Amino acid sequence: MQHLNSEKSQKILEILGQIIKQEREKQKKSLRLFADEYDIQKSLLSRLESGKNEPKLISLWSISEALGLTLSQLIKKVENKLPKDFSLIEK
Repeated sequence: MQHLNSEKSQKILEILGQIIKQEREKQKKSLRLFADEYDIQKSLLSRLESGKNEPKLISLWSISEALGLTLSQLIKKVENKLPKDFSLIEK
């Protein structure tokens, strides 16, 4: 999916990836173990953690559950790391 402001979109994906990785590491699980344990494609998880993939909603939901978070909690963590005035929409 192409966004009007790909630079801002990329920032969201990078922060999302950082948070997913941090939460996984809190569980003291390698990428491979985490992916295997929760039946998530290792390549997908790797691309997400590196900010190189825009996840589908269902994938993100599954990953958030595997991390012990609700999807809204995961999204809130992303929002909290963005600048307060962050917006994808140019005003």
